Amino acid sequence: MKRWRWNTGILALVASGLRPTGIICRGPFATAMAVRMRDRGVVPKVCFDGRGAYAAEWEEYRIIDDEALIAQVRPLEQEAVLKSDLRIAVGRALVDHWRERYGYRDDAHVVIPCTLGNDFRFDAQDDREATRRELGYAPDDLVLVYSGSTAGWQSFGLLEGLLSGILDRQPEVKVLFLSKEDANNRKLMERFPGRVQAKWLDPADVQRTLRACDHGILVREHTITNRVASPTKFAEYLSAGLPVIISEGLGDFSALVKEEGLGVVVRGDDVGPLARPLATERARLMAFAKERFTKEAHREAYARLLRELGA
Repeated sequence: MKRWRWNTGILALVASGLRPTGIICRGPFATAMAVRMRDRGVVPKVCFDGRGAYAAEWEEYRIIDDEALIAQVRPLEQEAVLKSDLRIAVGRALVDHWRERYGYRDDAHVVIPCTLGNDFRFDAQDDREATRRELGYAPDDLVLVYSGSTAGWQSFGLLEGLLSGILDRQPEVKVLFLSKEDANNRKLMERFPGRVQAKWLDPADVQRTLRACDHGILVREHTITNRVASPTKFAEYLSAGLPVIISEGLGDFSALVKEEGLGVVVRGDDVGPLARPLATERARLMAFAKERFTKEAHREAYARLLRELGA
């Protein structure tokens, strides 16, 4: 990573041979190399694919524990935002961040949130109640699911406080972590024996298991990184028909949950009584995911990218 600039020469050779009309670059390091190729006349246009607030993430979470490398990210991200010909943002919150931090004033961007994969199937047929029985849940259990690792997660205290309160107040609630067992989730298992479990699944079984649950959990601490984030879990939960229990100020999604009735927005561990969603509600959430969070739903944005980079 420290020697990322060495790849500029390789990129120049490839671009000189292929002569692309544009390069789409994931992140500030790739964009910095492509901008230099454009300025040398090797490639006409550069698109910065912004998946988040890179400098903030490196500074807040120390993606690599190297002060010199971390110090490079902010000026590189500024260059990527201001000098690219076109930009992809995962949300309006990220565009607002660019405007606030880097003085971005253009409208040369498209917003494409993190979406479901092309191979996702909304018409999958499975026996939801049978899957619940396999997982050990009774018909009246209310199952909350968290999909993703919790090992070494600095925000686990937020999640632990939220879930502990719900488990204390509602004896019918069970919690399922779709992750490996670790020190964090083990705390809840020990405090609420028989009501909390962790399962590490084959990827092919994840969606079927999500559909057997009742609510998806998406809790993050309030940082710049999370304020502009677009977690794929959000689309995965909705596509399984799950209302989402989400933190306040998480990308564009917290406001969307309020506006469209997609779940519950929480502050801290304050959440009211939860109930199992009706079949009609589950169907509505699935339809919303299909309408907003598939590649097809953003066809026009992708078409604009191709038109402008190919011109």
